[in-house]
Amino acid sequence: MKCSIFSFLLLLLASFGKAQDVKLASGKIEGLKGVDSFHIVFDYTKLSVGDAGREANYIRLKRAEAEKRAPGSAYAWEEKWRNDKGKHYEPKFIEQFLKASDIKVGDFPDTRYQLIFKPMLLEPGYSNGVINKAAKLDAEVWIVEKDNPKKALVKIKVENAAAKGKYDEDPALRIAEAYGDAARGLSRFLGTGLKK
Repeated sequence: MKCSIFSFLLLLLASFGKAQDVKLASGKIEGLKGVDSFHIVFDYTKLSVGDAGREANYIRLKRAEAEKRAPGSAYAWEEKWRNDKGKHYEPKFIEQFLKASDIKVGDFPDTRYQLIFKPMLLEPGYSNGVINKAAKLDAEVWIVEKDNPKKALVKIKVENAAAKGKYDEDPALRIAEAYGDAARGLSRFLGTGLKK
């Protein structure tokens, strides 16, 4: 009996995997103390997805799979993939960011600073009813002045953001939960670093 309880606990711990890590990669966050709002920009140009590499490769592979399952469905699959960013991922990110600290992010084009969220590696996860794998996300965050968006004042790394316990069949919902986890971690990190 003790052996089976120990085995269960070990399996439970292994299922949690590596925890999210948010850390300063470069710059001095102290220079931004007192900033309480950012115009947010999502930049997907460097996104890699799963083992496919660049997002364009992933889209090509998934289009072929969709076409094989149901001829004529490749276009619909790609449209859904692209639209899910604005429909699910970005709103979930903003919602969870706002819940985690007093810092505001959103469509604030008149603010002095932009927060550029750059997803770098996305594992969409899967759910087949028996075996599930959570979506995971690694990202880079740049804080820039709106008049000079190519020069990062601060760079932050977000690693292992995950859709903890979310194994929905729709990958968009799993992925959105990983974005939400990234947002909560980043918001808390900035909330601590930007306090007056």
